[in-house]
Amino acid sequence: MEKFSLYDLLAVLFPGIVFIYMLNAIRNLFGIFSCYNLTEEWELLIVLSVLFGALIYVVSFTLVSKLKWLYKTFGLYTHVTDLYYKTPLHDIVGDTLNKRADEWFHQHIFMSKPEFDALSATEKTGIRTKQDEFYDRMYYELDYAGKLDTAKTFQSFYLFFRNIFIASFISIVTGVIICLLNLVPFLHFAAPTCSDSTALVIVFAAILFASVSIARWYRSRMVYKMYWYFYSHINAKK
Repeated sequence: MEKFSLYDLLAVLFPGIVFIYMLNAIRNLFGIFSCYNLTEEWELLIVLSVLFGALIYVVSFTLVSKLKWLYKTFGLYTHVTDLYYKTPLHDIVGDTLNKRADEWFHQHIFMSKPEFDALSATEKTGIRTKQDEFYDRMYYELDYAGKLDTAKTFQSFYLFFRNIFIASFISIVTGVIICLLNLVPFLHFAAPTCSDSTALVIVFAAILFASVSIARWYRSRMVYKMYWYFYSHINAKK
């Protein structure tokens, strides 16, 4: 059996493990299934971690297309166009990238920040769409050429922290739902102390906001390195 890759570990397994520990903390807090510990047997922990990690992975990518506003609200998603203009990339790689853009779209889609700012809203939307597609095609070309290892490492860490955000968010929502259910007499679970509840909320919130901050950095570095590697890739083919 092949070993887990770094991508598999960071994008699926490790977020699943963190999520299981979060669920177990909620279970302990409310005394749900108190006779059984989710993290006690490592075999079960691995199986559940893969299962829930894969679920979080799917949810994470589904949100990109269905609820992208959630990522934007927390700053987890920044369009590649905005990331491109946050760096001094254009003066160095812009002309080379436009040569490939000419091949793919028959137009220059990379320009200086002042030139981009001068475009109309409709023109900006068109450029953003084409740069998004350019980024996807660039990714697959580099991957096919076997030149994506470093950028993939940054991508793996970005996905890890993005998925930890999802795990934390789901855990907080789950805790809130159980708190509300706890108010129903025939569904009453153990009543946690105020200090225990507050401590768990603080820990989950700290993990959530820390993961957001770190994920932002890794996404920015991932995109930056992608453009640099593609610039080098194009020049190496001359």
